[in-house]
Amino acid sequence: MLFSILIYNDESFADALSKAEMDELMSKHGDFHRHTKTDKSFGAAVKLMSTGTAVTMHRENDDVLVTDGPFAETKEQFLGFYLVDYPTLNEAMEAVKLLPIEYGRIEVRPVEFFEGADYKNGERMVVNEAFLEDVDSMPEQV
Repeated sequence: MLFSILIYNDESFADALSKAEMDELMSKHGDFHRHTKTDKSFGAAVKLMSTGTAVTMHRENDDVLVTDGPFAETKEQFLGFYLVDYPTLNEAMEAVKLLPIEYGRIEVRPVEFFEGADYKNGERMVVNEAFLEDVDSMPEQV
């Protein structure tokens, strides 16, 4: 069964971390990547850009309204997600314990519908240079 691992936190939390704390956080993500690649449960990993880059679209009658930023005014933002494939929720939850769950909140939610590329243990797609620098700094990354 496919599960989404949804990551929430205040976007500015990373700025407040020491180098050692950030290294620990990224190391735990690296551990999760290696674990899910090794047990063949890895589907996808997505880190979203800041909410300042987002627009929210809404249809009102025949008009499409576009607003800068996210829809919800909250203390925590949706930062990214993983897609994993485990037989049970308990197995997915066990794998999530490798992530830095002490930072923010992580929601594990079954996926009801998926259509797309062959995600299973796919190669990382390059989205931008800054992301690659973050990933390259992770120990023994994917």
